Amino acid sequence: MTRLERVQKVSFWVAVSSATLGFLTSAGCRMVPEIPAEAVKYLHVALILVGAGAGYLAVARGDEVDRERWRIAEDPSLTSGERDYAHRYAERQRRWASTSFIAAPLMLGYWLAYQVEGEGQALAAQLLPVSALMGSMSGWFAARFTARRGDPVDPPWL
Repeated sequence: MTRLERVQKVSFWVAVSSATLGFLTSAGCRMVPEIPAEAVKYLHVALILVGAGAGYLAVARGDEVDRERWRIAEDPSLTSGERDYAHRYAERQRRWASTSFIAAPLMLGYWLAYQVEGEGQALAAQLLPVSALMGSMSGWFAARFTARRGDPVDPPWL
C-alpha cells in the first residue's frame, strides 16, 4: 500500500466521521464545545488550505492509479478482457480517490458550520463547506496546471 493510498483511507474516514458528527450536531447532540463566532474567518482560511491540499492529493492519487493502470495494460500477455478490466478498475479507483479527497474537507466544513455559536445561523458559518470546496477545486487546478505536460503529480510533502 502506497502513502497516497493510506492518506486516501484517512481522508475517507475523516469524511465519514465529520458527516456523522455534523448530522448529530445538527440534531442537537453536541459532543464538543461550541466555536466562538469570531473564529469563523480563521476556519474559512483553514478549510481553504485543507481543501487545497486535498485537491492536490486527489490529482496525485489519480496519476498514481494511471501509472499502475498503464503498467498493467501494456503487458503483452494480457487478453483484451483483462486489459478492459484493468482500465475499468483504474477508473473506479480514480473516482473513489477523488470522492474521498473532496468529501473530507467538505464534510469537515459541514460539521464545523454547526459547531459555531448560535447553531451556525450566521451566513459566514453556513459558508464553511463552500470554502472547503473552493479550496479543493483550487488545489486540483493548481496540481493540474503546475504539472508539466504528461508528467505525474507527486506531492513533495509525502
